[in-house]
Amino acid sequence: MIKEINSAANPFVKQLRALATSKKARQESSTFILEGWRGIETLLKNDSCQYRLETLVISESFQKEGQLPEEIDTVQLPDPLFDRISDVKNAQGILAIIHHTPVPFKFRTDTGHYLLLDQISDPGNLGTLIRSAVGAGFDGILLHGDCVEPFNPKVVRSTMGTFAFASIHRIADGEIEEMIKAGYELCVTTGRGGDNLYEAAFSKKNLLVIGSEAHGVSDVLMQRASKKITIPLAAACESLNAAIAGSICMFQMRNRAK
Repeated sequence: MIKEINSAANPFVKQLRALATSKKARQESSTFILEGWRGIETLLKNDSCQYRLETLVISESFQKEGQLPEEIDTVQLPDPLFDRISDVKNAQGILAIIHHTPVPFKFRTDTGHYLLLDQISDPGNLGTLIRSAVGAGFDGILLHGDCVEPFNPKVVRSTMGTFAFASIHRIADGEIEEMIKAGYELCVTTGRGGDNLYEAAFSKKNLLVIGSEAHGVSDVLMQRASKKITIPLAAACESLNAAIAGSICMFQMRNRAK
């Protein structure tokens, strides 16, 4: 059964707007917004211990072939009200409230590949890197320093539904040290002076570090690096977007890991 809400003053609508705009609201409620049918359908088709779809929200003009799942509470909003919540220019007219249950971080001790993101501030870059990490079969995405919040609506949308398969954790310097002591190589990307990515050999236990486009990898991680790698570029190109560079490195690392 679909419940209709028409007032912007309704508490549920206020909750939606808070989740769309406030990091604090998302953190305090352990919920976030997932917009677009593709991501919602991915979550519905795959069981996840971390993510539970609580409520569907559709616009008055939303149309979809087939029925929406009856077991999920569904709320319908007038188009103008839905558009005020959505941050998509041409919204599909459907979003979901997702509840997140955090899982403690525990790294693999035998073999593993983890993406360590250092101060990535752009939501689109983070979402794309999560998507690529899932595609490359990485075991986890680790956020270090002042990274953008992973449940920012733009981040979630950029993952194209793959966040449901991603193991995402905030990580402190002490935990990085534990992984290094357990035999993980800290592989840091650098614009110049590192080993050629396409010639480098990688072990079966790697921490691939990608830094922000503005500042690069932080000094503390650069100093701890056991391997520095560089993507060779044509002279006309000075650097790559962080998400593109990270994606290239991940697939190459998995391909050349012993």
